[in-house]
Amino acid sequence: MRGTRKIDWLNHFLEFIVVIAGILIAFQLNTCSEQKKEQKLVDRHVENIIEETEFNKNNFEFASEKVRQSLNTLDTLLSFIEDKRDLDSINALSIEMLNLPITYIKRNSYNSFIESGDIRLVSNFELKEDIIRLYEYYTWAEGLDKITAESYNDHFLQYLMDHLDLVSTKTQDRSVYESKKFKNTLAVYNYQLRSRLMKYEELRGMIDEFLTTYN
Repeated sequence: MRGTRKIDWLNHFLEFIVVIAGILIAFQLNTCSEQKKEQKLVDRHVENIIEETEFNKNNFEFASEKVRQSLNTLDTLLSFIEDKRDLDSINALSIEMLNLPITYIKRNSYNSFIESGDIRLVSNFELKEDIIRLYEYYTWAEGLDKITAESYNDHFLQYLMDHLDLVSTKTQDRSVYESKKFKNTLAVYNYQLRSRLMKYEELRGMIDEFLTTYN
């Protein structure tokens, strides 16, 4: 009877350990590679959002200046009406107010970040929250702009279309400019423009803080 072959369990065990270690190392390398790819993807999104934020900051600065100009014209118009100044100047200022300041907010980079689902890859929770909060403030500003535009179109613009001659710009009777309805319309528009300006200043502060932190 032949002798039973002795199994080298130690050698088998070592081979098994080497195989397992190789699998684990390969898995870890693959994981690290995927994490690096994901981080690069997130970094590109963040870079695009920073560029978009700088673009929006410039737009808000431009819009703020336009709102200030409209407020200056509006304040002058209100004072001219109260002081019963010459009607030609009042008429000219009223027509000058036809220029409604608007703001364009760019969202392409943010929408891409959200719609692609890549925002879930952001490991920095504060960064994610700051990005979302910034664009929520944009939505708030857009809502205020929309309310102002609707009020402007429904009341101020409609009053001018009903009572002024916007073709020849001919000056009208004093009663047109001194009516309670017109003065109330101007007062409401004044309040709304000041609210917009305050919101823009608040947003610019948030934008500056965001760029300082992540740029």
